[in-house]
Parts: sequence; structure tokens; C-alpha cells
Amino acid sequence: MVFVYGTLKRGFPNHPLLAASGSPLVGAASTATPASLVVGPYSVPFLLPRPSSSSGSHLVSGELYAVSPRALVDLDALEGTHLGVYERRKVTVVVEGGSGEVVEAEAYFAHTSYMEALWLRCGGEAAEIGEYTMEHAAKDLDPQLQVALKGYLVARGVNSKLASSLSKLAQAHFTTIWLRRSGGNI
Repeated sequence: MVFVYGTLKRGFPNHPLLAASGSPLVGAASTATPASLVVGPYSVPFLLPRPSSSSGSHLVSGELYAVSPRALVDLDALEGTHLGVYERRKVTVVVEGGSGEVVEAEAYFAHTSYMEALWLRCGGEAAEIGEYTMEHAAKDLDPQLQVALKGYLVARGVNSKLASSLSKLAQAHFTTIWLRRSGGNI
């Protein structure tokens, strides 16, 4: 089971990649305890692997998916675990709705090598949010870069809707690769 809280949720740029893996949605879920979720550079969301006892912490909302081992390999590649951008860690979530079932899952957290610097750069406790929304996702996207990437993909035969999603994904990955290569000097 994988808990997603950002761009892999339904309606967000990376969701088509999760949907294509055939991973069924278990349901809406939230962390069982308050957690630190911040929006980093270029609107990239990061769940931080730090205890959250601050008053600014929230239960983090997201979605729970049952993923196959193959889909997990693809998600690890997408999230840059091999680059040290994110790391997959255990998290306890509560499935929303009638059951209220408590489930042990995994989620992608900011890599510990830069998480403290990221938390401080984002504004610390004041910047923690409980839900990553479309407003967060669109905040820092560079419209010129989006148009250029989409045009490049469409010119090579990719349909327009997929090209739009992929151009947003590419910008997010440029950001996460930059974060990793900067050694946390954000």
C-alpha cells in the first residue's frame, strides 16, 4: 500500500502514471498522527521525516493505493529514490469513510539529507499544510517552460493532454534533481 499526498493524487499532474500502473484506489486517507508537509521550490510537495509536535502540524490528507511490486519500482524511479530526492518510508494512515480502518502503508518523504534545510527554507512551522491542493501545484510553475515542453512533446507525436501532464512532471523533476544535486543547499 502506498499513501500519496501530492502530485500523484487524482487530478494532479503525476496521477496518470499511477493510474497507468493499474494500482487500485483503496480510498481517501490521512496520516494517523500530525505530520510535516511543506511545499518546496516549484510547488513540489514534501512530507518530512521528522517528528511533528508543532502547533502548525496537521493530519495530512491524501489517497491510499494498492500497488504491485512492479508499480512500486516505477514509483521509486518517478520519485527519484535512486537520486536521494525522496525516500520511501512506513507511515500509518486512517482510511476515511465508513470503516476508519488504520493501515500501515508507505509514502515518499523528503530525503533526510536535506529535509531540515528544506523545512527552514519553506518557513518552518508556519509553512506546514494539511493538504496539497491545485492552488499549491500551480503556484510556481513557469508558464513559458510549460508551453515549450508541451510544444516539444506535441511536435513529436504526443497527444496534447498527455503532453501537458508530462511537461508539468518534467518541471517537477528538474526541481527535485536540482534539490539533490545542490546537496540540500536550497
